[in-house]
Amino acid sequence: MRYLHLVDAADGSAFAPDGELDFDQGDFAPPGPPMGIATDTGVPNLMFIRMEAGWSDAAHPAPARQWMLVMSGRGETTAGGETRQWQAGDVVLVEDTSAPGHATTVFEDAVLAVVRF
Repeated sequence: MRYLHLVDAADGSAFAPDGELDFDQGDFAPPGPPMGIATDTGVPNLMFIRMEAGWSDAAHPAPARQWMLVMSGRGETTAGGETRQWQAGDVVLVEDTSAPGHATTVFEDAVLAVVRF
């Protein structure tokens, strides 16, 4: 599964490379048949956020390392001079916890599941 990865760079900026989450066949819910299973991240915390169309913020570092799963809506995030668009179904791994961080603009009302770790 491909995801957008927001990361702090060694020079103090942020950048947004693609990441890849691999699935291995395994027994997730026996006696059901095997299915693709990604590595357990050991996440202790899940919340949901809602942002209305037009919501926008200045560059800021993420408050914590977190997965953001876009459940509905559409927007864009800029990090390190690169702007990436996201929409329902996209997954973002946010790890740019140092300044300057990233800026976000929402084009359509959005709901995201946020998993902090």
